[in-house]
Amino acid sequence: MGYADFRAAFTSETPGDFTVVPSEGSLSSKEGIDFVVKFKPTNPGAVDGYLVIDTEDMKKTWKVIGSTA
Repeated sequence: MGYADFRAAFTSETPGDFTVVPSEGSLSSKEGIDFVVKFKPTNPGAVDGYLVIDTEDMKKTWKVIGSTA
């Protein structure tokens, strides 16, 4: 694989309570990369959404859940 440009973002249905860093860059087949997901709730309770990491060759989706409880 070598290197692949990626984009990391939450789906449009996911509340703005979630952020991810980095949101774009390059993936290497020889080195790992850490994605930091932050949850800053605007209301009490639980919310969920989906994080998508997309390259030219693949797309992975994770469900994320945040809660104030």
